[in-house]
Amino acid sequence: MKQTVSRSASLKRLAVALTSALLLLAAFATHQANAAGVDFTAKAKAAGLSSAQSASLQENVDRYLAALGGTQVAPNVIDLGGRSTVFVAVPGEVHPRDLSNGTLADPCAGGGADPYYFCAYSGIDWTGTSIAMYTCKAYTIPYAGNGSWDNNQSAGTKARMYNPSGTLIYTTPGARSYDDVGSWSPVHTVRNC
Repeated sequence: MKQTVSRSASLKRLAVALTSALLLLAAFATHQANAAGVDFTAKAKAAGLSSAQSASLQENVDRYLAALGGTQVAPNVIDLGGRSTVFVAVPGEVHPRDLSNGTLADPCAGGGADPYYFCAYSGIDWTGTSIAMYTCKAYTIPYAGNGSWDNNQSAGTKARMYNPSGTLIYTTPGARSYDDVGSWSPVHTVRNC
């Protein structure tokens, strides 16, 4: 029996194949652009992480890069164009480690924001991955569920939180203020000033 393939079925297969190829190419290009030729998984292993920890950490960093953009500059650090940094916690650990060989300081380390920073944490009680906001801008929040924040900017400075449609949903008290447990789920962006 001779099998015939309709023209529309052939076009559908071609479209699926092209879409798959483009997605694969985009993922490869994104990884190469963000890694800038540096093997951060190898650097994480050299810093004492296991192969599984290194791979899991890189997966998390890749998710944050996809959500926020920026450039990976250390195994667990993303530079958001000089305006902020993201310090990614190793999966299963409470706080981000210094995997930069001491070259990058986390202004959100130690359970609170350094002076003049607003820090957004993925976990409650100032734990997990942190976004260190310094420059006055709107920052995308890639978190869902409960997390925390610390506003240690100039005295009296208030941060504003917006939902995905851009509606203001919360204004923090003036600095110094904080919330050790709050839901990031309705928050899409934070304007730190």
